[in-house]
Amino acid sequence: MCVDLKNKKRSIKMFKKTVVCLLMLMMLLGFAGITQAKSVEFWVGADPRETAFWTRIFTEWDETHPDLKIDWRPAPTGKSGEEVLLTAIATGTGPDLSTGIFAGFAFQLMENDILVPFNKFEGFEELLEARSMTNIVKKAWGYKGDYYVLPMYTNPIAFWWNKDVLDELGIDVPRTYSDVLKLAALYNDPKSGKYTLYTRFTPSWWHRWQDFCAHYYAATGGKPYWDDQKVYFNDENGLKYMEFINTMFRKEYSPLEDIQDAIQKGNVIGGINKGPWSIKPTREKYPDFNYVIAPPLVPDSFPLDKPIYTFADTKGISMLTKDMEKQEVIWEFLKWLFSDSKHDVIWLEETTMLPSREDVTTNPVFSDFLGNHPKLAEYAKLLPYAIPPPLNAKTAELQTAFNELVWEPIAYGKKSPKEALADAEVALNKILQR
Repeated sequence: MCVDLKNKKRSIKMFKKTVVCLLMLMMLLGFAGITQAKSVEFWVGADPRETAFWTRIFTEWDETHPDLKIDWRPAPTGKSGEEVLLTAIATGTGPDLSTGIFAGFAFQLMENDILVPFNKFEGFEELLEARSMTNIVKKAWGYKGDYYVLPMYTNPIAFWWNKDVLDELGIDVPRTYSDVLKLAALYNDPKSGKYTLYTRFTPSWWHRWQDFCAHYYAATGGKPYWDDQKVYFNDENGLKYMEFINTMFRKEYSPLEDIQDAIQKGNVIGGINKGPWSIKPTREKYPDFNYVIAPPLVPDSFPLDKPIYTFADTKGISMLTKDMEKQEVIWEFLKWLFSDSKHDVIWLEETTMLPSREDVTTNPVFSDFLGNHPKLAEYAKLLPYAIPPPLNAKTAELQTAFNELVWEPIAYGKKSPKEALADAEVALNKILQR
């Protein structure tokens, strides 16, 4: 009888242990089922070069993290990536994670409580340090102490000059506005289709990043042309540049029509609408084109010993989902992506765009690639002086108004630079104060 009682107690204990084990197993299986059911949707850039990069990245991710599913695909195409994403968010069809977020757009999404701050996750500071981007993120991507974007790439905007033409004329690479005007007096002949400078006249709001914004940074040593309170461009620096642009159009030193590959084809000697993304296609399409990369132009009075700043075409990754389980998967992925420098080497190989790192020119892991790509190495030298656009939710509206009030009237000779800038200062400040 005593033996039976002992056996019964032992059986009860075994039964309880079995139940506990089964419950724990069910919980684990249930958690795994939830994780798999809620796969993360990730939109990446539609450019084939970016797609090639993400193909290689997710081949590795899927092999090493089979239980953390991320469905990635190129973002749908449209008038602009910003409009496509906003429409998707409004209709409830947006992604959980997205690339292609620039500073102004990020600000707009932040204000509407769409983005998730990355600094809320454990290991944020360590991630910034591992990728050597602490200063980049802290100086340019913060909003009220939070950080909603992890920058993927930083492309300094630079001039390309036709070296063969400059050598033929015996002219050094132009540095100032006056240098260009002297060059134009020697070379320009619009009747035979020979212009000096390709200056975009087109009204797309983002084109002003590549001309006015870059040159304002250059003339001021990196000071902003506006912030979220007021505009600053109606000063001596803005006026000198727009007077230069006015001269280029009035004297026909710049063509008014849009010319595809104007520099490579020999229609102009130089232009500033170039980033490192143009290197590879130029090499493939125009293998004999010989060019020099240089920073933006500066006023004649600009000191010779000061660095010349430029605009940074830079975009990053943002998290949009409020689902906690998806957030954890995303954070694991981002830590994995950014903590290994070989992923940035793959980025360089596939896109020839510069990763947003402070050690691109000093880290040995990039030395071989840059040594074999001297043109890209020239862009890398400009990285310390490349500044993103100011954080402003109204960037597109402001630059559209700038086009209408400054760029187009001056390009077509309808306003003087002084009048155009004064009108724009009043109008854009009203936009900011709304």
